[in-house]
Amino acid sequence: MEIIDNKFELGDAWKLIDELADESTKEMFELDDILYDISMKIYEFRLKNDLTQKQLAEKLGIKQSMVSKLESGQYNPSIEQLWKISKKLGWNFKVHLFGIFKS
Repeated sequence: MEIIDNKFELGDAWKLIDELADESTKEMFELDDILYDISMKIYEFRLKNDLTQKQLAEKLGIKQSMVSKLESGQYNPSIEQLWKISKKLGWNFKVHLFGIFKS
């Protein structure tokens, strides 16, 4: 946090986490960020298409409670589940893994 002209300015949250958190906590934040991105994609689709959670659940062949869990980011879907969802919503599904190799 920095003080500029008697105002507090918050820095980059990821930088703060990187400086203060242990590896386990960093991993938890990274996973939460991925789950948030997934949840927002599903939520935005539902709103854009003027669907209720129940209607989206019917389209996906799952229960409304599962749509709720997906949208809340509190559920960690498998690759297979994400692939099935993407197919039913007409999305392309790709997983990108990037490695940093140190010698």
